[in-house]
Amino acid sequence: MGKKARMRRYPQKFGRKFTSHPYMIAQAKLKEAKEEAMADGVITPEEQVKIAEAEVVVESLTPVLDAAEETTTPEPAPPPAPVVEAPVAAKKPKPHRARRKTTTRKRTTKKKAETKG
Repeated sequence: MGKKARMRRYPQKFGRKFTSHPYMIAQAKLKEAKEEAMADGVITPEEQVKIAEAEVVVESLTPVLDAAEETTTPEPAPPPAPVVEAPVAAKKPKPHRARRKTTTRKRTTKKKAETKG
């Protein structure tokens, strides 16, 4: 995955989480405009225009992810060519080698003679 793909997949790692980023500044202005409009409970036409302008700025800074996903739809792959298998000759079984016995022999230990004393 290249850097641009990672930036699209994880935008929080590449600048959006910082308030100095232009996208975050635009979102803050939009949020502020909406809060001012809702402060008195009535949205005036002037406030609606202000909110619309802020939304346009946010949309212009939003990465074009949806359009990229729509245009990159995979094209149907052509059907694979039929596979013709060559006849396989019968394999001769290999003769088995004689195996050694795997039993372990008993090992005796020498006991030390006790000293009488």
